[in-house]
Amino acid sequence: MKRLVLAFSLLFLGFAPAFAAERTVVYVLFDGFSPAELDAAHGGTPHFDQLKREGAWSRHLVPAFPSISLINHTTAYTGCWPEHHGIMSNIFVDPKKGRFGGPGGDAGDAAWRTGCETMWEAAERQGVRAAAFNTVGRWSSKTGARASIINPEVPWKKHESDQTVIERALAELKDNDPNHPRLIALYFDIPDSVAHEHGVAGAETQDAVKRADAITGRLMAALKALPPGREGTLVIGTDHGMMDVGPIINLGRIWAENDIHADQATDGASAYVYVDKQHDSVDRVEAALKKYPDLFTVYRKGHYPAYAHVGTGPRVGDLLLVTHPPLWMAGFELYPSWTKYIGINWFWPLTFTPFTVHIAANHGYPPDQVVQMHGVFYAWGAGVTPGEVKRLEQIDVHPTVLKLLGLQPGRPVDGHAIAAVSAP
Repeated sequence: MKRLVLAFSLLFLGFAPAFAAERTVVYVLFDGFSPAELDAAHGGTPHFDQLKREGAWSRHLVPAFPSISLINHTTAYTGCWPEHHGIMSNIFVDPKKGRFGGPGGDAGDAAWRTGCETMWEAAERQGVRAAAFNTVGRWSSKTGARASIINPEVPWKKHESDQTVIERALAELKDNDPNHPRLIALYFDIPDSVAHEHGVAGAETQDAVKRADAITGRLMAALKALPPGREGTLVIGTDHGMMDVGPIINLGRIWAENDIHADQATDGASAYVYVDKQHDSVDRVEAALKKYPDLFTVYRKGHYPAYAHVGTGPRVGDLLLVTHPPLWMAGFELYPSWTKYIGINWFWPLTFTPFTVHIAANHGYPPDQVVQMHGVFYAWGAGVTPGEVKRLEQIDVHPTVLKLLGLQPGRPVDGHAIAAVSAP
């Protein structure tokens, strides 16, 4: 009886227990966003500066290896290492499904994933509606849309513009219908799409960083404007860093002069080598490739370096080549068809500067050895304790976002939520 009287007294006096506000989390992945690119913008990023003052931040978001896009998009979205989610690089070969990625590839299709839930799938399973715009894995050729709200899945060159995506996100934040999404995941291809051509500190890259800052500012303003009873958090990450690079390695010549019978899946600073065992042997190809120690290091399947969490499954090459920066690689099947007539694959130098495409900056190098592969990270708003996060792994992004929503991470998960965030 005394407890009941006390409860009524507290209500009468205005001391009723407070109810937690409903929290919405916006997760943004800016492609190829390195700390060096941010530094080069010379203070022209007021909103990133504000995030650093008021939120949790890091210059060391460490990507999975290879430190390139599709493997790290999937790692960030799922919180799993590649050996568990199955996306091994931008390009790889599956013995049953064929070649993943490359020109005309269906790299955004969630059906390629062999395991793990994305953050939006984990949220939906736990009763929280999600929206995903321009993110890979938001759609599956087998099961359709993987979130309640997605934009159309289209070929990469036809994907919706940054302006369209930000307008979609702002519209969802303004929606106060009871069924509005509480997780909104966004992807933007800047600054990566510009930095490849113009370099880490190029004027055009600085402009791209400032565009990312403007997008960030609009999202911050929208989260601040949420009505009473709602609160918001912004989480920003990237898939990898970026560094200025030099010549390309002439893999075609290496294959030709050693009569190598093997497929290769090459991008950035690494290549999987799938030996045609009917016409060649792994031992012979390995010995041939080890004749070029100044160009790359050769690893055999089952003996990949510790930083490569790709496992030993059927999608992994018999051999792995890892270049030495500032060298980089691209599959010779990507060269224009006319290049064979000028002898690139036969007598051109082992390294050269391409004249058909200008690559000033690239990525893909081992993140444990090349710090330029690390990316930026920010968390700001409700549930965030301000301060520097010395280091976090790409696998930690997914559980951090889910914790901010008060949800359990996906099944399974390899990462852990950072200490600087708390649930509602």
